[in-house]
Amino acid sequence: MYLVRRIIEKSEKSASDWRVGVSGGRTVKIEQSDYDKAGKSALIDEILALEEAGLLTGVKWIIRGSDAGRVSYRVESLPEFYRLLKLEEPGFSPKYEKIQDYQERIRSELAQRFRKEWIAGYYRWMLERLERGELFKDLEKLDIYLPALRGIDSLTEPVFKRVFSKKWLGNSKAFEKEAEKHIITLARTWCGEIDEGMDDKTVLSQLYIEEYAQELAVKGPLRIELSGKVIDLSAFIYGTVLNSETLKNGKLCGIQPDIRRVVTIENKANFVSASYEPHTLYVFSHGYFSPRERVFLTGLREVLDKNNSVQYYHSGDLDYGGIRIFEYTRKRIFPEVQPLYMDVQVLEKYMKYTEEIDESAKKKLAGMAVSDRMAALAGKIVESGRILEQESFLIDDFKVL
Repeated sequence: MYLVRRIIEKSEKSASDWRVGVSGGRTVKIEQSDYDKAGKSALIDEILALEEAGLLTGVKWIIRGSDAGRVSYRVESLPEFYRLLKLEEPGFSPKYEKIQDYQERIRSELAQRFRKEWIAGYYRWMLERLERGELFKDLEKLDIYLPALRGIDSLTEPVFKRVFSKKWLGNSKAFEKEAEKHIITLARTWCGEIDEGMDDKTVLSQLYIEEYAQELAVKGPLRIELSGKVIDLSAFIYGTVLNSETLKNGKLCGIQPDIRRVVTIENKANFVSASYEPHTLYVFSHGYFSPRERVFLTGLREVLDKNNSVQYYHSGDLDYGGIRIFEYTRKRIFPEVQPLYMDVQVLEKYMKYTEEIDESAKKKLAGMAVSDRMAALAGKIVESGRILEQESFLIDDFKVL
């Protein structure tokens, strides 16, 4: 069935021949490579059999019965070609059947109400491609991807990755093995919450899928209420950690101590090294804050806004990633945030500790839209080609605000 398969492949690569109801005459040129692959006598026998059955409308014989240069057929005969191939390959499915099946499954998913619009947008994009007759890689694992995305759409609270996998895919390791990489790629493309600078773990965290329990480290005067009891965190002068359940069930007290500054710090060593200050609240950002952490911090801002003297700062690496994190924090948590030790003067002061910027990061930074607060630093990094990790501050005697 070599020629039958070639006719089907040609039709299914066409923009329209595979569709039900299409008509018209088509030809297939017979090359020496076809004889080599099929075997000359076998291919000639197949041509003769199809000609006798009336499925070929013409054969251009070079030597009748032993050498053909071209065959002609009608697109209307495609169902019969499919029937013949199925006799040899019972599991074979025509393209139009596959597309109909995929369309039905995706439309079924779209029929539900989505909490996360980006998932619905992705499905609409899939339907558009299917309507054009495209079969693409995303379709190969729909049995895995559809329930995984259904589960992600349902999440409003963080869940451990393996618990998520067990619930939605039936096996605790299935998500990690078969879906995680693809879901991360989709989220980077379609989910507006994902920033380009996020690593894979952070991307999953934005989707509420966690490897481990979330922990928000803080240091400074802060009061929270748990189970009706007010807890004053100022007693923890070296800092403390609020785990995911505390973030979920704890309540920020409406009346807080005299907090005049909130400083988010990207790197753990700098956070730990920051000396306790009675009017400063330090928050370890570990990069990008998770959705639950963002809710907690925006709630904190609402409470502290009653005091107009509160100032917000962010301290991070003086590089492409650090600038992205600053901008993300500004846009999504603290609009008033100002850079702390993230300026041209600091970069120049610690020039002996700088490193060469990666060329791809340099190009990204050069093309990145940044706020006025970061423009000078971004320009200096691009110009000098040097970056600085904030742990460098700890080498010398550096006073943290």
